[in-house]
Amino acid sequence: MDKPPRREGPKRSEASKQAILKAAREELIEQGWRGFSPDRLAKRARASKQTIYRWWPSIASIAVEAAISRVEDPIIVSNQPIDVQMASFIKPISELARVGDGAHLLRSALLAAADDAQAGEVFRQWFNAHFRKPLKTTLAEAAARGRIKRDYDIDATCEMLFGPVWHRLVLMRGPLPEVLAMRSAQNVLAALRP
Repeated sequence: MDKPPRREGPKRSEASKQAILKAAREELIEQGWRGFSPDRLAKRARASKQTIYRWWPSIASIAVEAAISRVEDPIIVSNQPIDVQMASFIKPISELARVGDGAHLLRSALLAAADDAQAGEVFRQWFNAHFRKPLKTTLAEAAARGRIKRDYDIDATCEMLFGPVWHRLVLMRGPLPEVLAMRSAQNVLAALRP
């Protein structure tokens, strides 16, 4: 009788993975990215460092995944006004930043993504899948209805829309006011008028 093909690569236990991500969030909140320790992470998660390094390409990748796993996907309702739709892309990030240690967690993820190429790729893939691509679809629909110009630049639009969030989180370390999402959306729309 033929045996089923053997699975390649390490097998992750979902419970172990979640324990490691939870421990990583706790470590980031307490120590920040610059003080993040793989030894403390392993001890806190009750996992071996070997397991951690086998499952993630870098320690920074764990930090990024731990933080972004807390960000909800944006909920976009297509029959809402375009400024409300665009503000909805920012809300999941700004809402996490306003709750408990969410801002510290997001700041740590951004710094880890900036420090490590693999972590940066994890962040970019997540951002592209959950924010940039859906935003591009929303903007294409708005352009087709004549609400914005057709020749917009998606990268520049993402920078204008999300830039104020990253600026406040990393540089200003200031709170994210509730009006930030709508204000950013309205500023972008002013630049995209036909």
